[in-house]
Amino acid sequence: MNTTRLKRFATEARNKIKQGVVLMMRQWGFDADGRVLEEPELLQGGTLFRGEVIGNEDVYHRWCVLRQSIETNGLRQVYEETAYTWFNRFIAIKILSKNSLLDPYLDYTASEGVRTTEIVAQARRGILPQMNEYDQRKVMELSGDYSREAELLTLLISAVCHSTPILANCFGRINDYTELLLPRTVLTQGDFLDMLNDDSYISDDDYRQPELIGWLYQFYIAERKNEVFASFKSGKKAAKEDIPAATQIFTPNWIVKYMVQNTIGRIYLDNNDYSSLKDDWKYLVEPTEGNNDSQEHRLAIENPEELTIIDAGCGSGHILVEAFDTLYSIYLDQYASPREACDAIFEHNIVGVDIDTRAKQLAQFALLMKACSYVPEMADCHIMPRVFDIPAPLPESEMGNLRDSLPHFFLGGNEKVIGETMDAIRLLQQAEELGSVMKFDISDSTRYAIHVALENQCQYADKFPYYAHLKLMMALTDKYAAVVMNPPYMGSGNMNAVLSKYVKDNYPNGKADLFAVFMEVAKSLLSVYGKYGMINMQSWMFLSSFEALRTNLLKESCIDSMLHLGPHTFDELSGEVVQNTAFVITNYKPTDETCGTYYRLVAGANCHTKESMFLDPEEIDTEFAEKRQVRFTGINQQNFEKIPGCPIGYWVSEKMLLKIDANNPIGLYAEPRAGLQTSDNNRFLRLWHEVSISKIGFNLSRESALYSDYKWFPHNKGGQDRRWFGNRDYIVNFFHDGEELKYWLEHNPNDPTTKSWSRNLRNYPLYFNEGITWGAVTSKNITVRYSPQGSLFDTSGPMLFSKTDLIYILGLMNSIVLYKYARLFAQGLSIGSGHIAKVPLIINKQDDVLPLVQQNISIVKQDWDAHETSWDFQCNEIVALDTEERYIDTINGIYEGTGTLVDLAAPQLDSLQWRTEIFKQKWEDKFRRLHENEEELNRQFIDIYGLQDELTPDVPLDEVTILQQGEISIMPEGPYCGTLDWHDDVLMKQLISYAIGVWMGRYRLDKPGLHIAHPNPPEEEVCTYSYHGEEFEIDADGIIPILPDDAPFTDNACKRITDFVSKVFGSGKQVENLNFMEAALGKSVADYMTKDFWKDHTKMYQKRPIYWLFSSKKGAFQCLAYMHRMDEYTLERIRQKYLLPYITYLDEKISTMQARGSLTTAESRQMTKLQNLLDECREYHDRLHQYSQQNISFDLDDGVVRNYALFGDVVAKLK
Repeated sequence: MNTTRLKRFATEARNKIKQGVVLMMRQWGFDADGRVLEEPELLQGGTLFRGEVIGNEDVYHRWCVLRQSIETNGLRQVYEETAYTWFNRFIAIKILSKNSLLDPYLDYTASEGVRTTEIVAQARRGILPQMNEYDQRKVMELSGDYSREAELLTLLISAVCHSTPILANCFGRINDYTELLLPRTVLTQGDFLDMLNDDSYISDDDYRQPELIGWLYQFYIAERKNEVFASFKSGKKAAKEDIPAATQIFTPNWIVKYMVQNTIGRIYLDNNDYSSLKDDWKYLVEPTEGNNDSQEHRLAIENPEELTIIDAGCGSGHILVEAFDTLYSIYLDQYASPREACDAIFEHNIVGVDIDTRAKQLAQFALLMKACSYVPEMADCHIMPRVFDIPAPLPESEMGNLRDSLPHFFLGGNEKVIGETMDAIRLLQQAEELGSVMKFDISDSTRYAIHVALENQCQYADKFPYYAHLKLMMALTDKYAAVVMNPPYMGSGNMNAVLSKYVKDNYPNGKADLFAVFMEVAKSLLSVYGKYGMINMQSWMFLSSFEALRTNLLKESCIDSMLHLGPHTFDELSGEVVQNTAFVITNYKPTDETCGTYYRLVAGANCHTKESMFLDPEEIDTEFAEKRQVRFTGINQQNFEKIPGCPIGYWVSEKMLLKIDANNPIGLYAEPRAGLQTSDNNRFLRLWHEVSISKIGFNLSRESALYSDYKWFPHNKGGQDRRWFGNRDYIVNFFHDGEELKYWLEHNPNDPTTKSWSRNLRNYPLYFNEGITWGAVTSKNITVRYSPQGSLFDTSGPMLFSKTDLIYILGLMNSIVLYKYARLFAQGLSIGSGHIAKVPLIINKQDDVLPLVQQNISIVKQDWDAHETSWDFQCNEIVALDTEERYIDTINGIYEGTGTLVDLAAPQLDSLQWRTEIFKQKWEDKFRRLHENEEELNRQFIDIYGLQDELTPDVPLDEVTILQQGEISIMPEGPYCGTLDWHDDVLMKQLISYAIGVWMGRYRLDKPGLHIAHPNPPEEEVCTYSYHGEEFEIDADGIIPILPDDAPFTDNACKRITDFVSKVFGSGKQVENLNFMEAALGKSVADYMTKDFWKDHTKMYQKRPIYWLFSSKKGAFQCLAYMHRMDEYTLERIRQKYLLPYITYLDEKISTMQARGSLTTAESRQMTKLQNLLDECREYHDRLHQYSQQNISFDLDDGVVRNYALFGDVVAKLK
C-alpha cells in the first residue's frame, strides 16, 4: 500500500469535495457566510424553490435542518461534516464493490459512446436501486437529459446509501441535509470520481485491505491536524472539535498484532494450553518465568464470550479489526461456525469508543467488512458492532426534566438509582470535552438497574433523549478482559480548561499528558488479572513528571513485555520528537519474582527495521542493535525501584544497579541547575559580534558585573556538539542586574500569569559563577564544556557548579560512562540538570583524570580562539606564523606531543603553502592528542565504575569536536581510512575573511585581538601602522567595493587581497602565493569575492554578518560596509565615492566602444553586457539615493536582523 499516494488522494479529494459543497450551499440559497438569501416553500406533497417544484416534502425539511445546523454549529463545521460524510460514502461504495458486496456502481463504463458511471448506465437501462416512487419518476425524467447527469447521480447514490444496510447503518440513512449538498462537481474531469477510478492512487488490492480505511482517515484530516498544531504554537488550547485531528495517528499493523496477541491471545492460551493457535501468532512473547506461572495469576475464562476487549479511543477501528481476526480464530478453535463466531464477537466481545463520530462510522464499517470477509451474509447488518461515539449534550430543558423522566425509564423510582444516574448524565454533558476519560461514581446495583432499563426500553429509545448517553456510560464502566489502545497524545499545556481541570482532579498521576491519563483509564476498565496493551510516548518511562505514574504502576501492576521503539516508529512522522513504546501490562500486584521481557528497538531506522529486530533479535546486525542486544529477558520489575525516579531502565546491568545503590548521586556533590528563560530571546539575546565590544563585560565576578555599566554578558545557550570548551557566542542583556529583563518578565502581555521575575530567572544566585555547561537538547552523546567565571546560562544550556570537583566531573560528563547512566533518566531529546543530578558519582584516580581534562580544555580553547568568531581571537594562525621564533615554538609543541622531531629545514616564511602545511601539522597533532586523551578518560572511568564488560573506550574520530568550521573531514574508507582530509579551500577562505577584517580595521597585524569593534573610532584607531616594514592603511570609511579587477578603485576587494598577500608574505612570492590560494579555492580570488564571499561570511556569522553587502539586483554593483563603523552618512559615501564613479566608468567604456564605429560580434556582445550592467547600476542608484537621503542610523544593541532590515532592498538578502 503506497501511503504517499493515499495521502495525496485523501488531501486532494477533501479539497475538491469541500469546494463542491461550497457551490451547493450557494445553489441552495446561502451566501459565503452562511446567511440565507433564498429559501424554499413547503407545498402539500412537495417543495417549491425558485419557482420550481424540486422534490417532495422531505427536501424542505432537510433544508430547514441545514439552516439550523449552520446556526448551531457554524458554517465550517457543516462544510467539514458534509464533505467527510460524502467522502466516506463514496469510498465505502467503492470498497463494497471491490469486495463483491455491491455492484460496481462508481466504475466508469462506456455507454452509447459516452463515459459515465455504471449506476447511471444501469438507470438508463431501467435498472434502479430501491427508491420511492417520486424519486423513480425523477430518475426517469433525468435519464434522457445528459446535461443533468450530476443531478441524476445524486439521486441514485442517495438511493444506494439508503437501501444498502452497511451504508445506511454506518454512515446514516439519507434523511438529513447532507443529501442536498452532494457536490455536482464530482463528475467534472479531474475531480473526485476521476481520482476514485484512477488505480494509481488506490489499487484493487488496496481496496481489499482493512487498513485502507484507517490510512484514509488519517490523511483526510492531516491538513486539519497541521492547523491545530499551528494554533498550539500560538497559545491556543484544543477545543473539542480540535481533539480528533490533534490526536489521530494510525498504528503500524505489526504493533497492533503484538498488542492484541499478547492480551486476548495470551489470556486464551493461558486457559487453553494445548491450542495450536500459538503457532499462528508470531508476535506472541513467551512469558518470563515468574510471570503468569501459576493459575492464581491468570484470568480464568470458561468460554470465548468472556474474552471482552475495549479500545476506548478506537479511531477508524484498526485495533478492533485485528481483535476480530484473533477472536474469530479463537471461536473456530472452540468449534464455533463462522456465522456463530461473527455474531458472538459483535454481541459479546468487542467494544469501541471514540470522540469523533466520523471515526466511529469508519470503525463500524471496517468491522463489518472484516466480518463479511468470513461470512458475506453479515452485510445485512442484523447485528451491528458495538462502537460508540459521544452523544451531544442534552438541552437544558431535558436536564431539568430528568427527575420526572427517569422513573418512567426505570419503571420505578429508587432514589439511589435515580440520583446516581442523574450524576452520570450530568458528567456526560461534558462528554464532548472529556471523551473516554470520564470517571463515573456508580454502584453495581445502579449499573444493573440501567442495564435492565436499556434492555426494556430498547424499542422506545427515541422517547428517552439520554438513552445513548447511558449506553456509553455502561460501556465505560464495564470490566474487560483486555484493553488495547493507541491513546491520544496531548500535553497538558494544549488541553482546554475543562479537560485540563478534570484530568488534574481525577488523574493526578497521569495529568502531564492525555496518553498517561489513558494508562490509568485502561487499568480501571480491566478485570483483575486482565491485560492492557498500549502504544504511547516513551516519556512516561523516564521523565520526572511521570514519576508518580511509574511508581504506582510498578507497585500495582505487572509489565509482561515491552517494545521500546524510540523514534521513527511512525514512518509518516519525521524526526525524533515522537518517541514511542508499546507494552502489555497485567492488572495484579507484582511479587518479588515478577519479571518481564523487553525489546530495545530504538536503533531501528524505520518501522520495518524495528519489526525485523523484534522478530529476529539474534540476527540483527550490530549496526542496528545498540550495544549488540535487542532482547532482555527475566528483567525483575523491582530493579526499577532501585533507580532514583524509578525509570524503566530494563537494560541496566547488575553492576550499574550496584553502583547506583552504593554511591551518592552527583547532585549531592555539585549543583546541576537549569537557567533563565527570557520569554523573548529576540529582544534580550544577541550574538556577541552584533553589539559594540565596549558594552560587553567578560570574565567578571557576580559582584563586579552587577555594579558595572556593561549591558551585555556572556550567556551559555547550548549550541552545536562540542566538548571541553567553546560555544561561547551568545550574550544576554543583564544591565544593572537585569532590570529591563525583570521588568519584562513581570509585564509580558503574552504571559500574564507570571507575576515575579524569579519564575524565569531560575537559580539566580549562581549567575556569573565558574562551572560547566552543555546543550540540554541532544539526540547524540552529551558534550560538556568548561565555562569560566562571568557567564549566565539558559534552560537550553544548563550548568553544573562545584567548588571542589568541577574538573573531575567535567571529565566524567564527557565520558561514555556518564552517557550510559544519563540515558537511564533521559531517553528523549533532552538531558537536563535533573537527569545529571541522579547519576552516581565515584571520585577516584584524580591524579590520572585531572591532567587529561585540563589538557583537553587547553587544546579545545586554542581551537575555539583560533577562529574569528571567538571574542578571544588574536590572529589568523597562518598569518601568525610570521617569525622563526614562532615556527620553532610550533615545532617544539609538535615534538612535545608526539615525540617526533619535525624536519628543521630552513623556514619558508614567505611561502603561503609552507605556512599552511606547518599549520596543518600543528593541528593534526592536537587532534590526535585530544582523541587519545578522550579514549584514555573513557578507559579510566570505565575502570572506576567497573563496566569493562559493557563499555569500550573507543571514540570515533568524527566525534572529536575541534576543527569544526569545515577545515577537515575524516576519510571514511580506502587506504587512508581514519586519516584527516584537509580542506585547503576553507583555510584560504578563513585567511581572506581575516584579510578583509584587517583592511576594515577590525584587526591590526601589529596587535593581537580585536581592534575596532565599536562605533565612531577616533582618528588614532584608523591611522596607518607598520608591520614587518610594510605600511598598512586601515580603510578610511570601512567600505570596500567588490567589483571586477578593472574597476577604477584602488581599494577594490580583489586588490586588497592581493596587497595583503604581498605585504604579509612578501612581494617576492606574490604570484606563487596567489596561485596557491586560487588553486585551493578552485577559482580566482575575484570570482570568489564576487560570487561566494558573502555566502561564506553569513554562514560563519550565523546569518548575523558584520560586513553588510550593498548590492544591486544581480550584483552588477557590490560593496561591503563594516557594520560597527557605519553611520547615517555611509550610504551617501557609497553612492558618491563608489556607485556614481562606477556608473561614469561604465558609461565611458560604452561611449568609447560606440565611437569606434563597427564592432566585432564579440565586441557587440561585450557592449550589450556593459549596457546591462550600466542599466542595473543606474536603477540601483535610484533606490540607494532614496535611502541615503533618509540618513539612517541605528543602535547596534538592536541586533543585525532588525538593523539590516532598515536598508530594505539596497542590501543583499540574509539567506
